[in-house]
Amino acid sequence: MLVVAPITAEFEALAGAFDERWGLPMLRAAGRIPVREYTAPAVVLAEGGFGKVQYGVTTQHLLDHLPDVDLVVCAGVAGALADSVGVGDVVVGTATVEHDFYSEVLRRVPPRIDGSGEHLTMLAGTVAEADAPFRVHFAPIASGDEGISDRERKEDIRARTEALAVAFEGAGGARSALFSGVPFLEVRGISDMAEGDILTELEANLPDVMQNVAAVVARLAAP
Repeated sequence: MLVVAPITAEFEALAGAFDERWGLPMLRAAGRIPVREYTAPAVVLAEGGFGKVQYGVTTQHLLDHLPDVDLVVCAGVAGALADSVGVGDVVVGTATVEHDFYSEVLRRVPPRIDGSGEHLTMLAGTVAEADAPFRVHFAPIASGDEGISDRERKEDIRARTEALAVAFEGAGGARSALFSGVPFLEVRGISDMAEGDILTELEANLPDVMQNVAAVVARLAAP
């Protein structure tokens, strides 16, 4: 399983959580990208970069140099698009929907790449059996290179995509995985409510939220 965290803070939080869970990894390079390889759970962790394009390029480079990957996971934080989702909750993407692909003038249905059905089913079963201090939601995740901090804008994205969460990079990873014929899943922890001072919320909440993301991603790992 290849886990790609978009930005450095997300990567470092996941690395710390994985180190605590699985022990220190082997540090190596996959092509030009440094990675952390956890042998026992068969997990490789890498940093993908900020935004859809950089994340997509990095993920494709990793897949070109890691031929045995059987699942790509985009793991990071996101803003909430619905009041039913709270800070600390985790949203597992039934689909990644590229909300900013078309302009409002064209009013087209945004591109959608479904998450891996096999892994969604498996994860739903394990989550149902868990007694976690946070909620896990299974729903679409909106992806676009736009910081959402306005209620009207987030309600528009919610209406167009049916997503519960919005973040930047997922569509880049989903397109790379689709191109390479590898299953894909996006897992996002809610760090802010996508309105007001989202940066302050994100910085304050990211460390704890990423612990929740790590706990969900770990359930996907091989025993």
